[in-house]
Amino acid sequence: MGNSTVYRIYTSDDLGTVYAKTRRLLDLRSPTCCRSYVSAYIELDTHRDLARYLPLDRAHISADVPAELFDQVAAVLDPHLPATRRMARGRDGSAYLMAGLSNDVIAALSELPQLEATVFTREHELHEDPADLVVAAVGTDPASLSWRVCWHGRHNGAGFELGLNGVEMWHRDPVPGHSLYVHVGPDEEELAQGLARAVRGGILGEAASGW
Repeated sequence: MGNSTVYRIYTSDDLGTVYAKTRRLLDLRSPTCCRSYVSAYIELDTHRDLARYLPLDRAHISADVPAELFDQVAAVLDPHLPATRRMARGRDGSAYLMAGLSNDVIAALSELPQLEATVFTREHELHEDPADLVVAAVGTDPASLSWRVCWHGRHNGAGFELGLNGVEMWHRDPVPGHSLYVHVGPDEEELAQGLARAVRGGILGEAASGW
């Protein structure tokens, strides 16, 4: 954390408009230097329609399991998990669940009490970009998409992010709607301003410490 400075450059309730600006930012990257990656993170609960996210390549679901639910969750989910991925109790009896997202795991979770959860992807190279699938499926779920790319002259910490449905990102008190953020180096506000102008946005609010 803190290798980049992040600026919010556009916010709108119109997802199509904001998403089109993310694709424009992708065109502005420096394509010939470092490898670029994109990943997704979605906040939801285990009783939502998780099957919407099955098309995401190698997606996982994670959740904190309170101590009083450990035995119940383990009994239902362990048959669907590799031995190395089964939950282990912490000192307070709680546990952290992480499982590959599959039809069997989704069905098992539906039998259990509702848990706050996260669906996330590994880092994909750009030719496997999951963004279209996430945007099509997300509905009202708070979510973020993160592109690690290089800007011309900037490598470390460079990139941009799309925050959906008021998800909390780098700033306290997240704003409603869908927001676009750019990551640049420290003391590179001019670069952030240039990227914002290129998508007909502007610097909104204060800078924050990013990646």
